[in-house]
Amino acid sequence: MSLIQLADALTACAVADPWAFDGSDFLETLSRIELTAGILLPPFSPEIELNDRFIVVDHVGHVPESSVRGFADRAELEAFILGPAGLTNPFTTFCVVFVDGSYCPFRLLYVDGARDVEFSKAAQLERVPFGHEYPELRLEWLPDARYRS
Repeated sequence: MSLIQLADALTACAVADPWAFDGSDFLETLSRIELTAGILLPPFSPEIELNDRFIVVDHVGHVPESSVRGFADRAELEAFILGPAGLTNPFTTFCVVFVDGSYCPFRLLYVDGARDVEFSKAAQLERVPFGHEYPELRLEWLPDARYRS
């Protein structure tokens, strides 16, 4: 998958929560590409090949700034999304996952009292103060995810 193909795929999946992001300014806001082979810094050629099988695009809306991270396996990918720099980080607006070049939607769940609750980035951003805990946070791949291990 090349960088321009990734930009087109982001546009096609049109992230809407909490703010619309259609990928149109992805290349302009891209500040870092971190693949298993090493780190790339701007300027970026749209033809750069992203050879890692597992890719996360994360975005910080208030900057705005995007980054691309590649992972060697599913466990590393999931650890990033669930970790302190992942989706529950208050500064991270969204994380979009691609496996083998295909968009793979997911959701995060955590336990609140005796029930599972779906993590909402919009609700997190509205909550003051930041720092809410998400006990037993876990990632669930959605059925339409074209995920291959």
